[in-house]
Amino acid sequence: MSEPTYDPEVLMQRYLEDSLTEAEAAALLDLLQKPEAGKLSESLLAHLSTDAMLREMKASDVVSTLIPAPAKPRSGVRFSYTTLTSVAALAACLTLAATWLLAPPANLEDDEDMTAAVAVLARGVNLEWEGTPHAPGSPLTPGWLRLKSGLAEIEFYQGARVTLEGPAAFRLVSPSEAFCSAGKLSAHVPPQAKGFRIDTPKGTIVDLGTDFGLDLNTTAAELHVFKGEVELHASGEAMKPLREGQGMTLGEGTRDILANQAAFASLGSVDERTAESQRLAFETWLSRSAMWNEDSALLMRLDFQDRSDTRSLRNLASRAPQVPAGSIVGCAWTEGRWPGKRALEFRNVSDRVRLSVPGDHDALTLSAWVRVHGLDRAYNSLFMVEGYVNGGIHWQITREGKLRLGIAGRDEKPSRDHDTPSMFTPERFGQWMHLATVIDPVAKEVRHYVNGDLAARVARASVFPVSLGVADLGNWNFGGKNDRIPIRNFSGTMDEFMLFSRVLTEAEIGKLAR
Repeated sequence: MSEPTYDPEVLMQRYLEDSLTEAEAAALLDLLQKPEAGKLSESLLAHLSTDAMLREMKASDVVSTLIPAPAKPRSGVRFSYTTLTSVAALAACLTLAATWLLAPPANLEDDEDMTAAVAVLARGVNLEWEGTPHAPGSPLTPGWLRLKSGLAEIEFYQGARVTLEGPAAFRLVSPSEAFCSAGKLSAHVPPQAKGFRIDTPKGTIVDLGTDFGLDLNTTAAELHVFKGEVELHASGEAMKPLREGQGMTLGEGTRDILANQAAFASLGSVDERTAESQRLAFETWLSRSAMWNEDSALLMRLDFQDRSDTRSLRNLASRAPQVPAGSIVGCAWTEGRWPGKRALEFRNVSDRVRLSVPGDHDALTLSAWVRVHGLDRAYNSLFMVEGYVNGGIHWQITREGKLRLGIAGRDEKPSRDHDTPSMFTPERFGQWMHLATVIDPVAKEVRHYVNGDLAARVARASVFPVSLGVADLGNWNFGGKNDRIPIRNFSGTMDEFMLFSRVLTEAEIGKLAR
């Protein structure tokens, strides 16, 4: 007796109606398991999707679920629960397969942030760069680093650590490779970074898990192995292995030398010089603070050196007694730019410092040292007056990473935002940055500065005095009667804030940024 044949469309329809017999369920399962079942699988997925949509649209389905109708007699034998779950499970697998195989591949560049960085500038001592400056904490992309003086400790993503002594010319190639044409360096290469290589004009060093030093400032470039083993591929010479205590000159006519670790900056010396540099920077900042406090145009200066038990920030502007101290709400104390320097961390939606700076002003300069943790909101507050009317200002960072000064409309003149290009990318999160924004009524423009450099110059279409009053650092209060307020809290750390009723020059802003 021949096996009965079944129409796939009929089987799918009966499956959706929950009326498959045992034999029909077995037949549908068999059809779905065949290699040529692609079109049948797609058709079943389409039916399932349509059926699910119709069920969601019909409210009567909910009622019928809560109050079931009497069961109707059906012809044929009902298939078992086990067979039904087998078909359902297979359908679920087909849904997942269709999601991966039929849908176009995701475009990673559209879905998530990307980076080309291969290393990070972990620490620096008295850094002076030729060309683009780099601050400690900065991710580093492939390209040249030209260090005029100082010490730069570079950590490659593969795990190798290089301490570069200026003057030096050093080019990053990849997470596991660099090229050095001039200068002096020492390298620590852990087992995870085995194979790390540094190319030079006189040869290549391939590390096998070791500590070594390279000096290209001498007439005969020298390689010193402090620990472990390296391979030296000198120009015109066969590969030579070098072990702990050994050294060699590079290039033609190589000769053996004894390794001299004392001739290179060690991790301990970097620690010591870093601590000394930070101490001097802190002392310089303290000495200059008194000068700024006496500026006749200074409305507010918060240095964040207050005792934690007061929950307030003193206004150190000696010529502005009418501007009271700031009141801390929620924020936690943490370490600032240097050991001994205090700062406030803004993390929660409640965190803020409440301020009151009365008066209208034709000119303003805002200055702050901040470390951005992330741009979690559409608008991330730095300094924002309560509400947004009558010339009120909103100083903030947008989700796109733009530094923005918004000025509310006044006397029938419209509100306007004054933005920089996108400045705050994920690579800059976690770094201390100095931000300054100037409202210049003479030039009729707003100027933004990042780390002392001009970032944007935006014309003001309408010039009128700006209004301050009650404001928040790191947050915003709507100031109205609404019981729901947009969340605009800052996610990061701040360790100094200054507000002037005049235009600071670029030289003055540069001093604040150092």
